[in-house]
Amino acid sequence: MRKRIGVHFRKTRKTTHTYERIQACTRCHTYHVLWETHCESCGRAYTPIRQVSHTVTRRYVQTRFLLLGLFVCLALLSADTLLQLALAGGIGCVLFVLFFVIQKKYGIYERDVQFQHFLTREIETLKKSLLRHLEEVGNDVKEGHLKEAYEKTREIGHFIDSDTIKIRKIMFLNHYVLRKDMELELETLIPSMYDKDFMEYVREVIKVQPSLVKKSVLTYVRRYKNQILLLENGDQLIGQVAGAALRMKSYVDEYQDLIIEFIDFLPRERLLRLAKMVQTHRDEGWEQLYHSTKNRVDTHYAFDPDFKGLL
Repeated sequence: MRKRIGVHFRKTRKTTHTYERIQACTRCHTYHVLWETHCESCGRAYTPIRQVSHTVTRRYVQTRFLLLGLFVCLALLSADTLLQLALAGGIGCVLFVLFFVIQKKYGIYERDVQFQHFLTREIETLKKSLLRHLEEVGNDVKEGHLKEAYEKTREIGHFIDSDTIKIRKIMFLNHYVLRKDMELELETLIPSMYDKDFMEYVREVIKVQPSLVKKSVLTYVRRYKNQILLLENGDQLIGQVAGAALRMKSYVDEYQDLIIEFIDFLPRERLLRLAKMVQTHRDEGWEQLYHSTKNRVDTHYAFDPDFKGLL
């Protein structure tokens, strides 16, 4: 059994969009997705990537404005009569006004489009920056700084969705004592194949934050049930996962087979909740689940006052 140690992880930033995590050094033309505020190479403060893109877009707008001004000036210089001069000036004013109105009304859409183009152009530079961060993680592991390695990998994981990143995070997390007050992740760590370390992590998460067990985790456990049973107390682990499914009626509907098969391993408080649920929803396709629950209660909790009269 691995000895776990206590730890306090750095709080992760909350953002509406993933790109908001990207900071840029405009001098070095590099990107950063961690928590430092200044570039390690030149010391310049990082700039949010959206702000960098807006600066580029503003330059495009200013360039078009100058070109329009140049066109009007050429028209004025080419005028031979006072009437032509007046027409050139009037048309120039109209064009400037139209340009201003259109820019004010549709500028926000242009900024969004230009931002998408900007991200596409910068994708290779961003990849290089992420690889540099991964090298930092490797150095942290070599030096035994697993906490920092996990925190960095967690941030990188917002941009790289791969089993390699997920398994790294799982291995780091399995070194530590998990607590209720931690910002734990679970769905974002589900690998594409069976991984016993992931299931050991699930075992610890259920103890402190069972609400993290959602549909994707239940599907994973049902898919790899046979492999999980080979783990030490694997049947109890599946029972704990099945018990976590009792938080939502829709989960019970979909995963009745898992609950019925491992009902003998449901913790008492979970079985009590299940008994109350099947009593209410017996006529909604839960007949087999009802009888399995009743049999379990009659066999092991017949004299328990909390179960009396439920089934």
